[in-house]
Amino acid sequence: MAQEERLKNVKRPETEETVQAFFSSVARRYDIANSVISMGRHYGWKRRAVREVNPQPGDKCVDVCTGTNDVAIMLAKKVGPTGRVTAVDWNKDMQDVGDFKIKKFGLQDRITNIQGDAEALPLPDNEFNRATVAVASRHLRIPKHFAELYRVLKPGGRVVVLDFFEPPNAIFRRLYFFYSYHILPRLGNLITRDKTGVYSYLPDSVKLYYRPEDFADEMKKAGFKNVKYYPLFHGVVYIHAGDK
Repeated sequence: MAQEERLKNVKRPETEETVQAFFSSVARRYDIANSVISMGRHYGWKRRAVREVNPQPGDKCVDVCTGTNDVAIMLAKKVGPTGRVTAVDWNKDMQDVGDFKIKKFGLQDRITNIQGDAEALPLPDNEFNRATVAVASRHLRIPKHFAELYRVLKPGGRVVVLDFFEPPNAIFRRLYFFYSYHILPRLGNLITRDKTGVYSYLPDSVKLYYRPEDFADEMKKAGFKNVKYYPLFHGVVYIHAGDK
């Protein structure tokens, strides 16, 4: 199937209100659900993304679609007391959980949560040394999303995107989608008590998405250089990285 046809068939929410309802529904138990569903692997994937973006002490970083601030907290620990992390998400319920975690780790002086749209970031041009996006890009219109990431990075800045993709191995792909369609929704609904259908939507958002190589091409079209990508956990997730 051609890329354009694949993307046209992606099951996406039609309105901002639907997306807000999805994540508001699961916000309070989002972290524990992620840990159970991924068997604890999601923290390792996020740490790998932070290592790849390579934040330095004193850097200004932006974490887009920050959710409950997992990656923002990892970045804040790397940039140190002289660095700053701006964490952007459009769902206040997720941010409320993230605010609690920021206070828990005593990082209020390093992390600022801002409510905003990843396709129209409420941030100035050429502001950040590093940008990250973790398991969220597939919910967005990628050309607008990448254009915004490029705009807010300083020249020489680096972006890293972590997200789910369809695994390349046919046998593992069948196992993965059996888990995603038959087990993941039951676990997610049991833990979060979700009634919106978000855990049925998520597997579809992976199945009919960009291939990793097409995703890399979109980064290049946005202007990013030195674009590279590689799989984690048999290609269930990929890291894409590029420089401005």
